[in-house]
Amino acid sequence: MRRRVLRIRPFTWIAAIAALACLFGAAAQAQQPVCSAWLIESSRFMNVPFGSFMPDRAFVPGSTKPESSISTVDLPVNIGVIKCGNELILYDTGWKQQDYLKMTGSEHWAPLPDQLKVLGFNAADVTKVVIGHAHWDHAGQLSDLPNAVLYVQREELKAIEWALNYPEPHIRAINSDPGGCYRTPACGYMPLTIEEVYGKVLKGKAVIVDGEMEILPGVRIHPAFRAHTAGSQLLEVPTAIGKLVFGSDAFSSYEGIRDWMTANVQQTDTVQQFLAYEKCYKITGGYNNCVSAHEPLSYTDKYPLTKNSWVALNGGRMAELTLAPGEKSRKP
Repeated sequence: MRRRVLRIRPFTWIAAIAALACLFGAAAQAQQPVCSAWLIESSRFMNVPFGSFMPDRAFVPGSTKPESSISTVDLPVNIGVIKCGNELILYDTGWKQQDYLKMTGSEHWAPLPDQLKVLGFNAADVTKVVIGHAHWDHAGQLSDLPNAVLYVQREELKAIEWALNYPEPHIRAINSDPGGCYRTPACGYMPLTIEEVYGKVLKGKAVIVDGEMEILPGVRIHPAFRAHTAGSQLLEVPTAIGKLVFGSDAFSSYEGIRDWMTANVQQTDTVQQFLAYEKCYKITGGYNNCVSAHEPLSYTDKYPLTKNSWVALNGGRMAELTLAPGEKSRKP
């Protein structure tokens, strides 16, 4: 009796492998969370000369050009609040020290734990904090988030140590030094803020990141080194309206990303800032889902992502960016 041999042609194998790949891909996609996101205004820099924030928007008296017709702007300090299933993530944490706020003429500040309560969250429920960088207006209040694990780039910590310990006093100058600082390497790394960052590190509540890292399925840190500071980082978040990318001061201005203009240059390589803009275009398919730290048009229709907004504590504003299926609105 002759045995029949079952032969499968090569293209059949290829089709089968492709089908399996699709199935596994779909399964992986199904595990990826759809996150909700809100924006909190930690405080507001008042009456900032537009040109010091965005050089290409410097005020020119008598100019008829729209980009040169605005003298000063008020700049929000925005914090991202991200809920992915049972995980509550913050992107940046705003200010804390009142002396620093007074030094900069900032207003509308309220404690972050109180602001979270307005959204129905407790500070103790925050599980992860990703800081775009460690400047005073972006990395304060970490000690008020007792259970949160901090994610910070190794390059940022290395740059802080280098800048603050450099022997030339002009290079290591910080904001509270006589004469202050402007674009020096250590500018923005104020003592009480750095204590907040290293407090997390020393307590074993920090993950020191080397480049790219996925912190939840689909929630990914992207390095943006020198797009604002040496260790700047972005955060990609999957949502019902597509992927969002939070950018801190690498994305200071929504209009800057839209119009390809540098903004809020600090220890910045402008090439790297443009590459950070490009990263958002590639991830999100455009610029509307790039979440900016200091866009003057935040919480208005002119920055569409943030238009679903309201006024909360001490005149500070909040916005509901997007809700996951089944997530209730937190807007009053």
